[in-house]
Amino acid sequence: MNLPKRNIRIADHSIVQEMGHGVVILNLNTEHFYELDEVGKRFWELLSDHQDSESVFNVLQDEYEVSAEQLQTDILRLIENLEKAELIVVS
Repeated sequence: MNLPKRNIRIADHSIVQEMGHGVVILNLNTEHFYELDEVGKRFWELLSDHQDSESVFNVLQDEYEVSAEQLQTDILRLIENLEKAELIVVS
């Protein structure tokens, strides 16, 4: 796996509400919201516990039947999108 180990924390101005099998995340600063499906919801939950991309990847790889390459691509895209939406802070 070539996923860079990056520290990630949920931004203080992010509020989450469960909705069906996923979640809706509201950025209180911009008043924009972002929807996550069931796997995205699990990713968000894991950020609270693990706080780095490598640990989250390892848990998701154990929980879902997906190739490591596909999971890596999906996680990197999600991190990029959540960071652009200012819902997470990556260091």
